[in-house]
Amino acid sequence: MPRTVDSAHRERLVAAVARDLIEHGLVGASLDRLATSAGTSARMLVHHFGSRQALIDAALEHARGLELARARAELAPGRDFLRVLAGAWTWFSSDEAHRYFRLFGQVAAFYRLGEEERDSVPRSRLTAEWLTILADGFIASGCRPRAAHRLATVVVAQVRGLLLDLDATGARPRIGRAYQDFIGLLASSPDIPRAALSKAEAKR
Repeated sequence: MPRTVDSAHRERLVAAVARDLIEHGLVGASLDRLATSAGTSARMLVHHFGSRQALIDAALEHARGLELARARAELAPGRDFLRVLAGAWTWFSSDEAHRYFRLFGQVAAFYRLGEEERDSVPRSRLTAEWLTILADGFIASGCRPRAAHRLATVVVAQVRGLLLDLDATGARPRIGRAYQDFIGLLASSPDIPRAALSKAEAKR
C-alpha cells in the first residue's frame, strides 16, 4: 500500500529527530530543540506523535536501526571473522560509533535514574542485538553456537569497558593496543577454529 503524504512526512520528522539525538544525545532533548532540528514547531510534533515520549521512542528506534545496520556491515560474518573483529576497533573507536554508544548509554541510564517512565528501547535489546551480530560472526567462522554466544558476551563486555575508558581518558593509543591484546587473548580460545586463527594472525 502506498504511503500517504502524512506518513511520509512523519517518517521525515522521525529521521530528523533521530539525527538530532545521535548528534546531541538525550540530555536537553526538549520538544523545542527537536522541533528546530526537524524544521517544524513543537506543536506540530505533538500533532504528529501525540507526546514528546512517543516522538523520542520512534526516533530512537530509527537511530537503533541505523546503528545496527552499520554494525552488521562492519562485523560481516565469515570464515575470517576474527580478522574482521581485529580490524573493527577503527569503527568502534570512531566518532560515529561514539555517538551511538553515548545515546544508548543515556537511554539505559535515564531509566535507571527514574527520568523516564519506561525504556524507550528495552535495555535487554541493547545487549541482545549486539550479541546476535557477534555470535553470527563467530558461528560463520566455525564456532559452535553455544561457544559463539559465550565469546560474543566476552567481546561485548570488553568493548564496552574499553569505550568507557576511551570516553573518560581519551588515551586512544593505549586503549587501541589493549583491544589488540584482547584479540590475541581471544585467539587463544579453544573454541576458535584454527583456520580462523591463521587469518586473524595475518591481519595482526
